[in-house]
Amino acid sequence: MQKNGHLLITLPDGTQVKFGQECITGTENESVDHLPKLYLNPERGRKLDAIRIINVFAEMNFVLDENGKLARKADMFTKRTIRPRTEITHVDTAAEALTVSLSEKAKVDLPYMAGLTEKSEDEIENELTGIVFRDIGTAYAGFYNPDFFDLKTYPLVTADEFLSGNVRRKLATHRAVQEKLQAAGKTDLAEALNVSIAALEKVQPKDLTASEISVRLGATWIPEEDIKAFVFELLQPGWRGERFIQVRYSEISGEWRIEGKNADLYNVSANVTYGTKRVNAYSIIEDSLNLKDTRVYDLIEDEYGKEKRVLNMKETILAQQKQSLIQEAFRDWLWKDPKRRDRLTSLYNERFNSTRPREFDGSHLTFPGMNPEITLRPHQANAIA
Repeated sequence: MQKNGHLLITLPDGTQVKFGQECITGTENESVDHLPKLYLNPERGRKLDAIRIINVFAEMNFVLDENGKLARKADMFTKRTIRPRTEITHVDTAAEALTVSLSEKAKVDLPYMAGLTEKSEDEIENELTGIVFRDIGTAYAGFYNPDFFDLKTYPLVTADEFLSGNVRRKLATHRAVQEKLQAAGKTDLAEALNVSIAALEKVQPKDLTASEISVRLGATWIPEEDIKAFVFELLQPGWRGERFIQVRYSEISGEWRIEGKNADLYNVSANVTYGTKRVNAYSIIEDSLNLKDTRVYDLIEDEYGKEKRVLNMKETILAQQKQSLIQEAFRDWLWKDPKRRDRLTSLYNERFNSTRPREFDGSHLTFPGMNPEITLRPHQANAIA
């Protein structure tokens, strides 16, 4: 029933609810039973369900003022609230065709773009040089056979996609493929990669210097040979140690292992300077490589005659002091030699400083079916892209 601009509705439990709606009138005993089953579960008949349904219905069809009273009908009664979809069938330039293709197909679709512009696919690709690229991937150079290499068989992608990801590996692959093509006499194909190589060179991340790289003993990217060189230079093992001591790293388990730790028995550096009488420097270095704190345990018998391990605090503190000395010695040693510094910084940059994040651009997007009163901000459109 309509009272004072509000609709009075009686719920199944007898509760009456006022609802600010002007276009529905009824009797005093009007209930929610006449609402579609989509909105109200008749088996439950809860007051909360009915109130929630009524509120949703009000928000969809009416605008209330700050006091909760009816202000006006929703926009859907007076004007268009959905932007119609308009199909673009012709554009003049390749750049416009690219925008339409990305919006409609979410990719660079050359046949579709050719149909829009009435130009050949080769003409469109030439006009978009530097804007789209053929992505030949990042496989090793031996994967590409110069006799069967055809650049047209590789996907055409936009610059923001091509110039992102592991750009160092992409550049290395393009250069290697270009060299193979030149060696095979495929000069035209080799020169076709010049644009891609030039673009990749411009977006290479700035190399980090040794002072900007923090390294600790145990970094898995440092080669075994360098760790072994550090151990030998620090501890100066005798002929027996040089023969039997080896440094190994397992790619599967991620674990370092020093073989022959007890082969250098009478080395003062290993047993006194950088080690203790309970644990030598080779064992301490192995713990450091595996990012473990060295601990020393004693075996004792409990009241039942069973052996158990008990931490020896004094020997553990002494061993960990030696561990700190070895860590400090490694930091001083690592960058001391210029050739080793250049080689390791290059290795670090190649492995950990090669990725360029993709910069998405949503400026080409259209949103059919969206309210024309709503305009997305650039960062919102970019997130959708």
